[in-house]
Amino acid sequence: MFHTKDTKGTKKSIGNVRVLSVLRVLCVNLLCFSAGVWADEISDALEASAQAQRAARESQQRVDQLDDEMRGLREKRQALSWRSLQQSAYATQLEQQAQTEEQKRTELEAQIARIKVTETELLPLMRRMVTELETFVAGDLPFLRETRHQRVRELKVLLDDPARGVAEKFRRVLETHRTEVDYGYSLSAEETEIEHGGRRESVSLVRVGRVGLYFLSADQTRGGYWNSDKQGWRPLDDDVLPDLQRALKVARGELPPELLVLPVQVAR
Repeated sequence: MFHTKDTKGTKKSIGNVRVLSVLRVLCVNLLCFSAGVWADEISDALEASAQAQRAARESQQRVDQLDDEMRGLREKRQALSWRSLQQSAYATQLEQQAQTEEQKRTELEAQIARIKVTETELLPLMRRMVTELETFVAGDLPFLRETRHQRVRELKVLLDDPARGVAEKFRRVLETHRTEVDYGYSLSAEETEIEHGGRRESVSLVRVGRVGLYFLSADQTRGGYWNSDKQGWRPLDDDVLPDLQRALKVARGELPPELLVLPVQVAR
């Protein structure tokens, strides 16, 4: 208990002290309460921020994942589009090839039809060619007679063979005609026997194209030429024998080609 002289003043001071004390307690309590509230709010705010950051990261991951998926889908779409273009181009190419093959097939069918018609016309033609060739060989200069007549006989057998194709038959006929034509541009010699003077004798024949055919006896002392008008051999003058001997050597390849002076029969 306090004892003061000024009771009024003392009571007023004690009242103020009490008020201040109460205010101080209230302030402390308020501060403690506010600190607790603020701590909870800060904690909640931090938790909310952390959750927001996690949600943002998850959202970004999802966005990245979706972006990758979209990129993959775009690449697949581009690949499918490119493959579709390739398939379309390939289909167009196949269609063009099919049209070309169909055109070729139509042309081949037409050719086959023409060949069948040609075959029926070609075989008689080849027979006529062989007949004319046989007649020509029989009336030509009498060189390589057996060989040339044998070719004609083989052609006749070939034309009668159903197992041989028309192309092969025609080729052989043309080859034989070409061989006969080539005889007219060559110089050749052969050893053979001829009928001359009522007897057979071995001679050397010299052929100068189809201009002249000459023989020289084995001892080279006699010579002759083929007379197409008489279809027989005629003797040569002795002064021609040296030229005929040189011609025989040139035909055999024993001398180089040179200008030959031989008598020829004038066609009438």
